[in-house]
Amino acid sequence: MTFVIDIAILVLLVGTLTYAWVVDRRVRSLMRVLREMEPMIGNFSEAVDRSESTVSVLRSLGQQAEPKPRPQREREPEMTRAEPSFRTSRERPTRPAGATKASGKSELVRGFFETVRQREA
Repeated sequence: MTFVIDIAILVLLVGTLTYAWVVDRRVRSLMRVLREMEPMIGNFSEAVDRSESTVSVLRSLGQQAEPKPRPQREREPEMTRAEPSFRTSRERPTRPAGATKASGKSELVRGFFETVRQREA
């Protein structure tokens, strides 16, 4: 009976080692792809930062411009239903406990790749 248990344990160990080898190959492949994508992700992050700053500049310029009042026509009846109101910005989400504030997306991306490099070493 102990011989059967020993054989079962050996089979399970071989299966575990095989699975660990497959996972290791996949993780190495993923890390290689992440290293190749790092410059592209950095460029994308910088482009997002530039577009956000451009949008904020355009928004401030739009708020500075004075809207021209519309002339009201007397023959048009006033609308009886209320106009829908839309928010121009989203509410700030609450930050989960233990989360740190990142000042920019590029720093966040750079920090991610630095963390990955430290884990590989």
